[in-house]
Amino acid sequence: MIFHSIDYLLFLPVVAGLYFCVPPQWRWALLLAASNVFYASWRLEFLALLWFTTLVDYTIARIMPRYARPSAMRKTLLGISLLSNIGLLCFFKYTALLAGTTFWDIRVNGFGPEDIILPLGISFYTFQTLGYTIDVYRGRREPETHLGIFSVYVMYFPQLLAGPIERPYRLLPQLRTPQAFDLRRAAVGVSLIMLGYFKKLVIADRIALTVPDIMAAPELHTSLTVTFASFASIYRYYADLSGYADIAIGSSLIMGIALSPNFNRPFSAVSISEFWQRWHITVTNWFRDYLYIPVARTAKGWWQRPVATIVTITVLGLWHGAAWSWLAAGAIAGVVMVIEGALRRRRAFWGRVQDRLARIGISPRMARGIGNAANRAVLWAFLILLGTLVNTPGWDQAWIMWTKLATLPADMTALDAGFGAFQISRILIVAVLFLEAYQWFDARKPVFERLEAAGPWVAWPFWYGLTASILVFGVFVSSGFLYFNF
Repeated sequence: MIFHSIDYLLFLPVVAGLYFCVPPQWRWALLLAASNVFYASWRLEFLALLWFTTLVDYTIARIMPRYARPSAMRKTLLGISLLSNIGLLCFFKYTALLAGTTFWDIRVNGFGPEDIILPLGISFYTFQTLGYTIDVYRGRREPETHLGIFSVYVMYFPQLLAGPIERPYRLLPQLRTPQAFDLRRAAVGVSLIMLGYFKKLVIADRIALTVPDIMAAPELHTSLTVTFASFASIYRYYADLSGYADIAIGSSLIMGIALSPNFNRPFSAVSISEFWQRWHITVTNWFRDYLYIPVARTAKGWWQRPVATIVTITVLGLWHGAAWSWLAAGAIAGVVMVIEGALRRRRAFWGRVQDRLARIGISPRMARGIGNAANRAVLWAFLILLGTLVNTPGWDQAWIMWTKLATLPADMTALDAGFGAFQISRILIVAVLFLEAYQWFDARKPVFERLEAAGPWVAWPFWYGLTASILVFGVFVSSGFLYFNF
C-alpha cells in the first residue's frame, strides 16, 4: 500500500474516522493494528522482521536502568542493540554491494546476494529504534514501559516507510495524549497531502518519464538536454522525497499527531552545510547527534573534527544508496564541507574584501546579495555534478555527462547547444514554477492561512484547481517513492 494508491485513499479516512470513535485509552491499539495492516499489505513475511526489531529494543531499554552507567553490562546491552539493528540493515542493504565488490559467488539453490529484497522502511525504523535505545543508554530518557505504545512509536504507518525519523521525546507523548477532532487541523493536513501529491505525481513522476533515459545514454543527447536532465534528476529527488514527507505529515495531522518537518526549501541554501540542514532534516540531525557529535567530542587534534565531518557525510551518503557512487558522493561532499567551513572562518579575509567593495560603492547589503547569488550558483553546480554521479547507471555514463556539461558554455557561445533538439514539458516548467512560488510564500506565512484569511471565494477555487491539476496532469503509474530504495 503506497500513499498515491486508491487503497491508501480508502485506508486513511477509515483509520482516522475510527481513531476518534475509539476510546482514547485504546487508540494505540487501533494505530498498531492499522500500521501492521499497512506494512503487511506489501509483504507479510517482513512484518516479523519489524516486530523483531521492536521487541529487541523494547526489551533492552527496559533492562538497561538496572545497571549503572557506564557499566560493562549496560555497554553489552547497547552492543546487542547495535549488532541487531545495524547487522540486519547491513545484511539486507549492503550484502549485494560487498558481494559484487569482492567477487563472492555465493548461491544457494540459485539464490544469490543480488536476490536479497530490501525490506521497506528498514533504514528508517532501524534508526528510530536505535536512537531511542541510545538515549536510554545515555540516561536522557526513561524507557517506555507500555509495549503497545512503543510498538506504535516504531511502526506508526504515516512515517514508517520513509520518515520523518521521530525522536521519542516528540512522538511518544503525543501517542499518550488524547486528541479531539479538529476540523481546521484536519483541513491543514489535507492541504499538505494535496501538495505532496502535486510534488510526487505532477513533478517527480513526470520527470521520471524522460530523465532516466537521457542519463542512461547521454552520448545521444545535446549538452543543453544533458544539463537539463542533470538538474531535473536532483529536483526529482526533492519533489519525490518532500512529497512523501508532506503526505506523511498531513496524514498524521488529521489525527492530531504532529510529525517533524523534513524539508525546508533546500535549494535556497547558500552553502553545502546549510543544504544538508534543510534536506531530510530528521535524518541529518540523527547522524549529527548519534555519529558526528560523539566522534567530534573526543577530538583532540586540529584534524580530528574535519575527519569526523568527512566520515559522517560519507556514511550519510552510503545510507542513501548501497553503491560506490553514493559513497564517493558522500566523501566528496564531506571534503567540500570542511573546505567551506575553513573559508567561512576566515573572517579577517572577508572583512578586507568587504572594505574593498565598499570603496567602489558596493554596500554591505549589496555585497551579501552578490555573495549569496554566487554561493547558490556554486551549490547548484556542485549538486548537479554529484547528482549526475549517483543517478547515472555507471561511471562511464557519469563521465560522459560531465564532459557534456563542461562543453555547454562553449556550445552556447557557438550557438551549438542543441536548442532545436531540446524538448521540455511546458507542464513541468509551470508546475515547478508554481511549487517554488508556493514555497516562497509559505516560508513567510503559511499559504493555508493566507487563503483562509482571503475567504472561501479565493480558498476553494485554489484547492479545487490544485486537485484538478493533479488529476489532469499527474502521472498515475505504479511507481513507489525513491526513498523506498534507501
